[in-house]
Amino acid sequence: MCPKPLILTKKSLSKLHVGEQMEVLIDNVTAKNNIERFLADNYAKAECTEESGTYKLTITKLSSEQIKEIEEPVYQVPLTKGKHVYVFKNERIADDELGNMLTQGFFETIKEINPLPEKIIFYHKGVNLVLEGSPVLENIKHLESLGIEILICGNCVEYYDVKEKIRVGTVSNAYDILTALSKAHHIVSP
Repeated sequence: MCPKPLILTKKSLSKLHVGEQMEVLIDNVTAKNNIERFLADNYAKAECTEESGTYKLTITKLSSEQIKEIEEPVYQVPLTKGKHVYVFKNERIADDELGNMLTQGFFETIKEINPLPEKIIFYHKGVNLVLEGSPVLENIKHLESLGIEILICGNCVEYYDVKEKIRVGTVSNAYDILTALSKAHHIVSP
């Protein structure tokens, strides 16, 4: 899964103290680039060597002062603070096998995002993700256990006749869903 090397690196980096190092071996240039971008934004630097298609990243955790010394000041637009809501209208992010992989990777990654979304809304064919047999059902259950409210479109549940198969979340209605969307400061819909 594409986010897995980044997530493992993030977890290991969080255990390091300033000045400590770790090594990451990876055989995928895209994953290497993702990790390097993450490190640049998260008080770490990496030195990379490559041998026979394997990349070795030697990562050093830095203090905020050390980051300021090696970077030029950059103007950053402040992130919108407030409630985030994710919306899924389909059971896959894209078509076929790639869509399944992307959807699984997305749900495995949500728990690593800070701040976590306040709510995740499922409607249209997206309701299939909260049903028995869904490949991401355990991930969604875990997200709910973290305090994320899972809302499911009641009309969609009735239309597809799947009420008995729902294994996570709250069957909701258009009013509650539209209220959640209108109060959200940021809506993510992959």
